[in-house]
Amino acid sequence: MKIEKLLDRVESNAIVLPEFQREFVWKRQQAKALMDSLYKGYPIGGLLTWETENPPEIKNDAIDEEKQALFEILLDGQQRLTVLYMLLMDEIPPYYDESDIENDPRKLYFNVETAEFHFENKRVREGTVWVKVTDCFTDEISAISIARSVVGDDDPEEVLQISEQYEKQLKQLQNVGTNDIPVETLPKSADIHQAIELFDKINSQGTHLSDAELALAHMSAEWPHIRRHMKEKQAKLAERGFDFDLNFYVKCMIGTITQTMTYEQVYDTPREILEAKWRSLAKDDGVLDYLVNVLRNEAHIPNSDYINTRDVLIPFIVYLDKTNRQITQQEKKEFIRWLYAAMMWTRYSGSSDSTVEHDLSLLDNPSPTKDLMQEIKNDRGRIEVQASDLRGRGKRTRRFYNMVRMVTRANKPVDWKTGEPLVGSFRLESHHIFPKSRLYEEYDAGQSEHRKLVNEIANRAFLTPETNKKLGDTLPEAYLPEVKESHPDALKSQFIPDNPELWKVENYEDFLAKRREKLATAINDYMESLITDGGGKKRESIEDLLAQGENARVEFKETFLYDVYRDQPNKELKAEVVKEIASFANSDGGVVIIGVEDETHEPVGIDRDLKLMKKGKDSFELQLNREISNRLGKMMAAAYTHLSFEEVDGKTVCVVWVDDSPDPVYFEDGDEEKFYARAGSSSEPLGIQDANRYIQRNWN
Repeated sequence: MKIEKLLDRVESNAIVLPEFQREFVWKRQQAKALMDSLYKGYPIGGLLTWETENPPEIKNDAIDEEKQALFEILLDGQQRLTVLYMLLMDEIPPYYDESDIENDPRKLYFNVETAEFHFENKRVREGTVWVKVTDCFTDEISAISIARSVVGDDDPEEVLQISEQYEKQLKQLQNVGTNDIPVETLPKSADIHQAIELFDKINSQGTHLSDAELALAHMSAEWPHIRRHMKEKQAKLAERGFDFDLNFYVKCMIGTITQTMTYEQVYDTPREILEAKWRSLAKDDGVLDYLVNVLRNEAHIPNSDYINTRDVLIPFIVYLDKTNRQITQQEKKEFIRWLYAAMMWTRYSGSSDSTVEHDLSLLDNPSPTKDLMQEIKNDRGRIEVQASDLRGRGKRTRRFYNMVRMVTRANKPVDWKTGEPLVGSFRLESHHIFPKSRLYEEYDAGQSEHRKLVNEIANRAFLTPETNKKLGDTLPEAYLPEVKESHPDALKSQFIPDNPELWKVENYEDFLAKRREKLATAINDYMESLITDGGGKKRESIEDLLAQGENARVEFKETFLYDVYRDQPNKELKAEVVKEIASFANSDGGVVIIGVEDETHEPVGIDRDLKLMKKGKDSFELQLNREISNRLGKMMAAAYTHLSFEEVDGKTVCVVWVDDSPDPVYFEDGDEEKFYARAGSSSEPLGIQDANRYIQRNWN
């Protein structure tokens, strides 16, 4: 079939693209090579279509299935056909929209003199004999005008001669639309899985489909819109700084559905299972949002640039899904520690899928993080970082560079000019403590060993772009004394040696040696802190808590729903419990124990509450989590409160541990939002000014 006719059929939606097809992935050089081949009359391969009366979901809902009886589905050749459509029609084909086109080929130019193709740059844009390929198919190119601009008007004969040459080249390009492309058609008897199988076999010979892309195609056969849902979530997380490709989301699905990395196991997974699992992962308070909150607020990872391999997140995601995100603060800290170790020691280099699958098999063990850490230790011989590990390591050695960035953030650094705390998602630049330009005066920049010394991690600090620019190429012996005097904690917060002699350029290598030691110690100490105290508060036994009585970290509530004075349910009591939870979240955490008499500290149990509920403890937990979600937000219920039922003196009590929140928590009271904080053994609402001062002091 001629290219022109094929493009007409695409324009009229006679040829359509199935939802399971990936997006446009060709690089610009591939588009250039295609046009060059067509111009020279070389074969470019054929297309494969599938005629069917029962089409799969079509990209962009390009056709009305009720008005059409037979459909021609494009299985192979979509990359070539898309390039041709865009260059010859100067439009995006109807089965795509602009967000699907990452490398738009329409800035390709043609040289009417040499018949070369080249993408737009300054030379091409300003060159007289270069014309945009799309313009060649819209009658906007005049060979004689180009010839006049080259030769001038003084020699009409030469203008005519050259214009004939240009016209010949242009006609040859414009005639590519008349070239024939072989089209083979899969018969109507084929079903969708046979079509996908053939689609994979053919693509393996061209732009190879990854295992994840093929798995997504098969999942699309069962749930046609899964790709769209993944792209929606992909865009939302990218806005928050976590930009992952679709393959990552496919791996999340495979891991959570099968507990393996065996892609074939999801090929025939029923739609209802796919939808349910994706809902668990991608809903607003689901696993993926929980993960991003942990990364940003507790792991000091503000965006995906800090993550040198996406696969490291899969075991944590699968574990969160298995436990319905019901993990303790300590378990969370241990997983963060494992994430750090796995990234530093490149756990997933090489055949990462098989390693991920092995690690997934450890998640059912009683102490999964302990076993996961042991695997890294078995591979590397140690977890601890030594100063020598950092020698010669620069920004490109992302595994150590990122770890230094995260530990620096965890150490609550302050800016060297303003003294402002550099917390949260603050954008920080990598600053050379000893300026490169001054060091290159001391060292031969042409030797790689010297370049490594100049650009070492140990010569980096993390500052705001404004401060980085102000310091410029000033030597540290000139500016560090001022920093130390103005902001005494600034250097310590970034592990800078305190000896002024080391700030002199002649002592640069001694400075590096000392700072490597400090950085290695800081990394090891921080990693150790995650398992010694979890970065949080020790959880005492219920007996110890009762013995303490109410204090800044402990609150007793006699009931949750039952009103002991009226002998009837009272929903307002639920709000009182949640106020205490809000105040602890804003005040370094604590514990609320329901079923303990306030004054005597005697356990009375929650039996009176349970009698008011249809399903006993299940209903109690459901109602408490719902009250927390409605008044404090879903993430507080899912991530920062941990509920259990315990027996004490024959009475059942409900224990609610509350983590300190990484962000201020507001209590929703009708149309108002109130801010509570703990003051001694009581919770107090703060006025607007006091609340603002409190928030500035605690969260900046």
